[in-house]
Amino acid sequence: MMTFISFGKARRVAFMFGLLLLVVAVSGCEWSDMLDGDDDSDENDNTPPAAETNIPGLSLAVSGRGFDATRTALRDAIADRANLSVRTEVDHQANANQANLSMRPTTVLFIRDSNRERALLTADARVALDLPLRVLVYRDSDDDTGVAFTNAAYLDARYDLDDVENATLDGVDDDLEAVVSTAANADLDIRASAAGIAEGEGIRSVPSDDDFNTVVNRLASAIDSRDALTRVDTIDFQDVGTGIGPSRLFIFGNPRVGTPLMRSNQTIGIDLPQKMLVVQASDGAVRIYYNDPGFIADRHDIDNRDDEVDTIAELLADIADEAAASSERASQDSNAD
Repeated sequence: MMTFISFGKARRVAFMFGLLLLVVAVSGCEWSDMLDGDDDSDENDNTPPAAETNIPGLSLAVSGRGFDATRTALRDAIADRANLSVRTEVDHQANANQANLSMRPTTVLFIRDSNRERALLTADARVALDLPLRVLVYRDSDDDTGVAFTNAAYLDARYDLDDVENATLDGVDDDLEAVVSTAANADLDIRASAAGIAEGEGIRSVPSDDDFNTVVNRLASAIDSRDALTRVDTIDFQDVGTGIGPSRLFIFGNPRVGTPLMRSNQTIGIDLPQKMLVVQASDGAVRIYYNDPGFIADRHDIDNRDDEVDTIAELLADIADEAAASSERASQDSNAD
């Protein structure tokens, strides 16, 4: 006897079959990704596996924990050390989401260590461009969590730290290695050297004929007047103690510009957001310093974002010139004093 299925019943069967296929497809996905709303697919995503990372001056551990657990453990490890504290935490993924962009979990913690900061700043005020010390936590394309920090070898190579005692630089590495290893529940996998990094490399310098406070105020105004920029923090390094001249650091950025760079290599998140430093030397001369975006991109082996890098460079030069009241562009000499 032949059996006929009504049109309505056929539709219900088709619906159930489609639903079954959807369940099968979803079962192969990582639920955490769906809940996070991440879209990790990007043809320009060249972030290497954490275990294969080789960035000049970057030390790294591959965590035995997931991203969230590692980040929490890192905060706890920092809090357990009397000389360290978290000054600022930047959640790059959350910032990207607010800009209607997506990227894998990526967070950088800015860590204060006043005693060692004082010694470093006394030797070379420009070192504030790499202070406070920073630790990056990120989840790579293999779902491994990397925990990385800029090591003392990089600071020593990029700045004039001849007057800094070896114990200070060693202490920087010892503390950062301790908190990273604790957070990752693993030893360091990578201790990249700073080979090829010269003193003053990648540092742009703009002089001003005006006094320190005037330049600081103009810089604050130049940043805040641009709707696309968000000021993350402002640090007065004279607060860390005597012996340090007027020195003010502005940390700011735009996720719509920074996120594409991190999509190319998440490790650049340790050098973001942007930073601009105003310093008054002992002779009263005032200068603005900032990192050359091209140098930072090269450090993290990003060679597919030239337009974005050029846009950032143009913006930073405009802001520095505005703050310095200078009609000239930032010095093209990356080794400017």
